[in-house]
Amino acid sequence: MNGFTKFVLTLILLFSLFPLYTRYKTSAAPIPPGVHLGGVEMGHVKDAAAAAALLDIRNTEPVAVYFGDRRLILRPQDVDYRVDVERMIADAARFLDGPDFVDISLRTLLGWEQKRRDVPVYATVNAEKLNAWLQNVAAENNRPPQPARAIPPRWQWAEESSLPGNPAGFVGALRTEWQWSVGAPGQMLLLEESVQPVLDALGSADRRQAHLLLEETPAGPPTLDDLAAVLNTFTADFPGFAAIYLQDLASGAEGTVDVDVAFSGMSTMKIAIVAALFSRMDGVEDVEIGQLIDYALGESNNTAANGVLRRVGDGDIYSGGRRVTEFMASLGYVNSFVQTGYDDNSAIAQIPTAANQRTDWDTKPDTHLQSTPAEMGRLLAEIYRCAQGEGKLLEIYPGALTAQECRTILFYLSHDEFTELVWGGLPRPTDAWIVHKHGFVNDAHSDVALIWGPTGPYVLSVYLYRRGWMDWETSNAAMKEISRIVWSFFAFQQELHKVIPPEPLVLQPPANYVPVLNKYASRAANSGNPALP
Repeated sequence: MNGFTKFVLTLILLFSLFPLYTRYKTSAAPIPPGVHLGGVEMGHVKDAAAAAALLDIRNTEPVAVYFGDRRLILRPQDVDYRVDVERMIADAARFLDGPDFVDISLRTLLGWEQKRRDVPVYATVNAEKLNAWLQNVAAENNRPPQPARAIPPRWQWAEESSLPGNPAGFVGALRTEWQWSVGAPGQMLLLEESVQPVLDALGSADRRQAHLLLEETPAGPPTLDDLAAVLNTFTADFPGFAAIYLQDLASGAEGTVDVDVAFSGMSTMKIAIVAALFSRMDGVEDVEIGQLIDYALGESNNTAANGVLRRVGDGDIYSGGRRVTEFMASLGYVNSFVQTGYDDNSAIAQIPTAANQRTDWDTKPDTHLQSTPAEMGRLLAEIYRCAQGEGKLLEIYPGALTAQECRTILFYLSHDEFTELVWGGLPRPTDAWIVHKHGFVNDAHSDVALIWGPTGPYVLSVYLYRRGWMDWETSNAAMKEISRIVWSFFAFQQELHKVIPPEPLVLQPPANYVPVLNKYASRAANSGNPALP
């Protein structure tokens, strides 16, 4: 058969098939076999109304939208979502021409399974309403990182050696310690990035759920603000007024609970009196003043403290008080003053300060000498820094105060070996490194302490007031528990960050130190001179 004959026969075949092809194309319209509109097979649908009915689920059925684990419901009509059926059918018409329709026709002729061809969902949505819905979701569900939690102690029954450290055969109730945990992470909605998952869910036939895209902000470790909040909650039931000042000496960060309220100066004020004296003399000038300081800080002896005050005032106790007041003011501690010595019962008007002019709390402070938990805590913190060769005491009193003199102040403070209050709340009181000064008046108790904790040194200043009479049991129990809470915070920080604390200060007596009555032998006093009795 020559070429011309083949050409003629092929042409005849094409002309004979063309009417069949044309008729099939007409019958296949508007949506050819194998074509899916929005995931739904529509090859059998012959009109727009039938297609719209099959796609109407997208206009009416709600979708589940997840913000993390929380399930929310979005109805298509809430955002004016409508499937554009006419546009989808028009797009399906592209499969009625060209190679796609030839393939469809041959598969139909030969009885083969149709190849799937998809038309995407075309829809309209009110973008403003969708954004407003997402913004409302964000407003209701966004959350910042949650603060750290402190779990209070609880009593639990222990039998035999079920808990470590129990003696053999022990049976009874044991108290657990305060436990800290980091807070929960925060979650914030990524609004723009979450639009498409929602649109995909609205346009899906079977996957009608969307997971919003969130940005997670990890929770940081507990801060001193978290600690202060726990202390504030703990003292909320105290039958009086509790003020707590804390400073982490490694960072200088502070935690405070009502620390700027005026209190009676009590014996804790003796720290300021001794510090003011050292700013005016060169070391421990003689044995007499050294022993007065020892009695004042170690035994909390008021007569000795008055003797130190007279030395500050060059023999005049009132001048000494003014100079202590000026010394504190020079450091920025303007709520502290001394007008007379201890045990002076004369009527005298108080010096007005911001702390004693407050109207929210009135602790009926002694008009002769006053301070605040914050100022006494900060003073002790500065004495520590001075002992380390830095800080504002050395800046404000260059040459007048030295690091060695500040270490000497701490040495004398170490002779206050009253092991209750803040000291009594430490986990191993007999092994603790602590220097502190406690104080009492009828209606208020105080304790200002420098403690070497799990991460290093910190200062804790606690003042308690109860109208009429501050009873010992209530005060001691509260201060011990406050001390436990603070220690547990630093223990958790140490565990969390694997902090290796620096070695504690070694406190040595001054060159001309003579123990009063050979009675002081504190571990801090002896750390520099084991031969002392």
